[in-house]
Parts: sequence; C-alpha cells; structure tokens
Amino acid sequence: MERPDCPHCGSSWVNKAREVKNKYVTKQGYKCPECGRFFVERDGFEGKTYPKEVIVEALHLYVEGLSLSKIRIHLKQHRGYSPSDRSILNWVREYSELLERFEQEQMEDPEIGRKIHLDEVVVKVGKKSTTR
Repeated sequence: MERPDCPHCGSSWVNKAREVKNKYVTKQGYKCPECGRFFVERDGFEGKTYPKEVIVEALHLYVEGLSLSKIRIHLKQHRGYSPSDRSILNWVREYSELLERFEQEQMEDPEIGRKIHLDEVVVKVGKKSTTR
C-alpha cells in the first residue's frame, strides 16, 4: 500500500508509526518528519468504531429498503457485529449525500454500446414459439 501524504503540511515523506486500535478496527499510523505531526490515513471512515466494510454493507442494505432493526440482525448473523439502530441511523445521516448520488446513478439509463448481449433466445418450432 502506498504511503499517504501528510494532511497537515502535504509532505510525501512520512514514516510508519504506531498502529491505532479501537474496539474493532486497527489502522496504520504515520508521522511526518517535516511538521512532526502524527496522523492516520484518511479513508472517509475516521473515528468510526466499526470496520468500513460493515458500515458500507449497512448503507447498502438501507438503500435496498431494509429497516434499521433488520440491518442490525443481518450484520449480527453474517458479520458478527451488532451496531445499535442509532449507530446505523447516524451512518445513514452522515453518508446521506453519498447515498443520494449512488441512488441517482442506479436510476440513470445504462449506456448502450455497439454490442448487445441477449439473455433469452426465442426458438420457433412449428407454430409454437418458446423462450429459452
């Protein structure tokens, strides 16, 4: 993995430092020798207790129409994490702009190129036609 630039001074000369751990997540820390500041790589999930994959899955399930409690149950059964309904709602609120953009992209008409793939084939046998 490529080392990030320092978010404080922009230097690309950073050194690996101690790892930062919370309840569920461990992230690599870095120290900038130019400004002397410590930081963790920015991934859009700073300060979150749960792994980003769990948050993304919860957001996906919310967009699919599942209730907060159903999302919580799903994450417990499939991922082993049990965030509160409140945590899931906070994620939805925090990432709502991204969710809106995602939903708009999903509703756009797909671009059609020169090649078209057909999933069904109609075979005509005598006077009957069957779809395969």
